[in-house]
Amino acid sequence: MPPSRWRSIRSMSHQRRSSTSAIPTIRHQSPERLEMGPSEPEWPKGLPPTMLVGAGVVGLAIADDHVSRSIPFCLVDKNAAVLKSASQRWSHLDLSVRDVSIGIDGLSAIVVGDGTGEPPVTMPIVIESIAEIDSAKRDLFRSLHEAFGSEVALCSNTSTLRIAEIAGDEPFARQVCGLHFFMPVPQRPMVEVVVNEHTDSAVIDAAIKHARRLGKRALRVGDGSGFIVNRMLSPYLNQALVLLCRGVTASQLERAAMVYGMPMSPLELIDWISTPTMYHAGRAYMRAFPGRIDPSPLIPAMVKRKRFGRHCGHGLYDYPGGRRSAELAPETNKLIETYRVADDVFTDGDVLRLLTLPMWIEGQNVLQEKVADSLETVDLAMVGGLGFSGHTSWSAFFAELGSQDIEASIDKWQSTYRSLSRA
Repeated sequence: MPPSRWRSIRSMSHQRRSSTSAIPTIRHQSPERLEMGPSEPEWPKGLPPTMLVGAGVVGLAIADDHVSRSIPFCLVDKNAAVLKSASQRWSHLDLSVRDVSIGIDGLSAIVVGDGTGEPPVTMPIVIESIAEIDSAKRDLFRSLHEAFGSEVALCSNTSTLRIAEIAGDEPFARQVCGLHFFMPVPQRPMVEVVVNEHTDSAVIDAAIKHARRLGKRALRVGDGSGFIVNRMLSPYLNQALVLLCRGVTASQLERAAMVYGMPMSPLELIDWISTPTMYHAGRAYMRAFPGRIDPSPLIPAMVKRKRFGRHCGHGLYDYPGGRRSAELAPETNKLIETYRVADDVFTDGDVLRLLTLPMWIEGQNVLQEKVADSLETVDLAMVGGLGFSGHTSWSAFFAELGSQDIEASIDKWQSTYRSLSRA
């Protein structure tokens, strides 16, 4: 690729506003039936104009971000016990928490914060973070549309599914857009705003303004499996696991990632994301782009053994007291030996190229398919979504590596690693 295409970008920074309180209690009020509007469905009176659906790992991280910005919200989940547990994570803050009924069968809800009189910035907004199953997300949005009407932004935090697949040809299709957060949510200053041809401009505006309320840059991207960040991240993370089973050490992977410009080892990032999420993201990537990677068996094995990642204390690493172990967990090492296919010797330079070039190849595909409108957009996505912070931009890293080195490396290894094939 001509050097002129590589463009540097300025580092992005953002400030987080901390939430503190001297009152170590949480005020939990009794269940309340919200007053619904007239016969035409509309947003319930007395409900904050922000609703978060799904109290899993990512959903709670997004909720924490709202708490840190003092944005009241309604947290919804199908499991009332999960919501009760979730409310305790803010017990050290002076927050009002009240149970409410939102009038949708099978869903429980709590309101966090005093936001009964808060007007929406543009329109009420829902952000879902439920299972990565398009039919489940579609059914949820259908229920929300029927309950609350058409003047609500229905935002999906999907990391793998196309927004067009979720919206389909449903009557609420114009209300749907992607609002994709990145883990760890408080440390990532950007979200991807994903639209399809049916998305109403008012919905896009609501999503962008809500991201700004959270102190995040909204990067508008095209609709496609994985969008920009996760599409480029999937082959990178899978490649790290493949390399583990071919003789590369965890410390080599971490050194390569840091030289590259990533904020942490790819293995630690998997633990942040969680192995179940990684599993579903990998399956979605393979469905969308069959034959582009050799899927590692390590992630299904980790899920089977309930090593779900950082949030449960055990993933590829162990997390005693919430701190990452210096070495991979003993059980992880046993799995690596079980699935080892080679015991090759690699230099750190080899590992740097083998780990990063699958992401470079995917970046070219993202540009060619116009999921990203420019190389600068890809650079911004890498900084804001993945915390890339090398001495230069993502694209300039490969420009410095040079086209001859890139081509020689691909030619050398593409017969062994499917992720290095550009077919």
